Amino acid sequence: MTEAHCEALPALESEAAARALAVMAPAHPQPASPLDLPAEVFRAGLDRRKANRAALMEWVRAALVEGVDFGRIHTAGKGKCAYAARGLGHECPDARHWSKPSLFKPGAEKISGMLGVTVHYPTLHDYEQAALHGVDIKHVILRCEIRDAAGRVVADGVGARTLSQDYGDLNKALKMAEKSAHIDAALRMAGLSEVFTQDIEDMKGGFGNDQGKQDSAGVAAGDEGAEAQGAPAAITEAQRRRLEARLDELGLERERVKAWLRRATRGRVGHFADMTTSDYAILDGKLAQWTQEQPA
Repeated sequence: MTEAHCEALPALESEAAARALAVMAPAHPQPASPLDLPAEVFRAGLDRRKANRAALMEWVRAALVEGVDFGRIHTAGKGKCAYAARGLGHECPDARHWSKPSLFKPGAEKISGMLGVTVHYPTLHDYEQAALHGVDIKHVILRCEIRDAAGRVVADGVGARTLSQDYGDLNKALKMAEKSAHIDAALRMAGLSEVFTQDIEDMKGGFGNDQGKQDSAGVAAGDEGAEAQGAPAAITEAQRRRLEARLDELGLERERVKAWLRRATRGRVGHFADMTTSDYAILDGKLAQWTQEQPA
């Protein structure tokens, strides 16, 4: 190889590297702000996201089941609702007296699964280590990260719980904090705060609660609003079967559950088939608590 050829090699390599960089460089370098994108690129992005969001909302309405994936409670007090004044808030037909839909853990799991993302709790390990070292834990605050297939964090949420809420049971408190954090992250990821609020278990009160108020998570306006939904309907046969199966799984006595239903609803519900979807949603959240309270 001649000296001239040797001198030409670095120049050729530099030229090849420059061509490779030119191919790899994006057609439109990412600006500091989306508003600095070329107008046609920005407009196309907005149109694509609008179409995708419409598809997501259509799926949410079709796939999520009231009483299983989300639910509502009666929130009007005795001074505003004649039904509540008679202890019959559960029969109130005024949609304005009911909360907006509240997302449950099964609904958050369905949304995450449909979007192909995974759920992670990066701060959970800290509590595991603290418990192993005998640290006296009184409060639990967990962060949930939702990651895409490439491992990038696309949304996060926070859930908090005090052990006193769960009779000092750290395992239960961690699970409840995980659930709240996951729901929070799912709402942020999919932009569903306009449709759902936090889990109904984060709302104060329960069956026949005449002063039920939303917690700090607040209630966001739904797409169609509670006005179009009316009072809760009776549970479906599928929901009744699911409840029976869960009672078997948790080892809870049916008569004990029915007795509690009769007391909590002032005799309105004597059998599982008599429950409304709101009754069902609140009972579903009580089952795990009862399991923890059972003697070993």
